[in-house]
Amino acid sequence: MLQNKQAVMQCIQTCTKAANDLRSGANGITNAGVRDMLTQGAHHIELCIRQCESATQMP
Repeated sequence: MLQNKQAVMQCIQTCTKAANDLRSGANGITNAGVRDMLTQGAHHIELCIRQCESATQMP
């Protein structure tokens, strides 16, 4: 079970980096539509991260 939790934590770290990279990339885009889509993508990844974090808190 510990191995699964470690795998989930690693996935959370990877996804957090991906969301941060999307947000960073979005900051440099002048096209508002594209920037908004990238920001929304980052937000959806962050929602998934929160669900994973909740799952790791369960006994």
